[in-house]
Amino acid sequence: YGPIDPETARRLAGTATSFLRVLTHPHTGIVLDVSSTPFRVPAALKKYLRLRDGTCRFPGCNRSAGHSDLDHTIDKQFGGPTTATNLHSLSPAHHNLKHFSDWKATADPDGTVHWTSPASKHYATDPATRINPPQQQQAAPQASAPPEPPAPPPPDPWNIPWNTPSNTDWNLDWNLDDSNPPPF
Repeated sequence: YGPIDPETARRLAGTATSFLRVLTHPHTGIVLDVSSTPFRVPAALKKYLRLRDGTCRFPGCNRSAGHSDLDHTIDKQFGGPTTATNLHSLSPAHHNLKHFSDWKATADPDGTVHWTSPASKHYATDPATRINPPQQQQAAPQASAPPEPPAPPPPDPWNIPWNTPSNTDWNLDWNLDDSNPPPF
């Protein structure tokens, strides 16, 4: 809806039986995080995860994320939050494999899921789409000229072929009269 006046906020807060924190992207409105208390994943977060993952995140699986389960990397029963950084798409078979075998998964904040097999081999799966919030731009200074690019570094004198020690002695006895013109 948008901003509300303080009186309406007090009335809503005074009659609420509980609160649920939902963090949304300011430009796209996509749900990025939900407080760790709910188990059901909100529809907007599901949509974001389907877009981010694209397919099942198990190595080599190409089942569509839309036909996969959402799995907590750190299980809900062990305190794992229902957040985009702790959820990924798994096909039902790979969801069971993760929970009932020695396959282990960890996730990076950028969406990469690292898998360790029962044989201790490492596999990493990248998200199909990396969605990052836009970089904040700094305010431009008022009434000032654009910044000048930095000056290039001076050339290294030892990398210039005509400035080597063996080629500089001729400059000392150079006679610039017309009878002795330069060699080139």
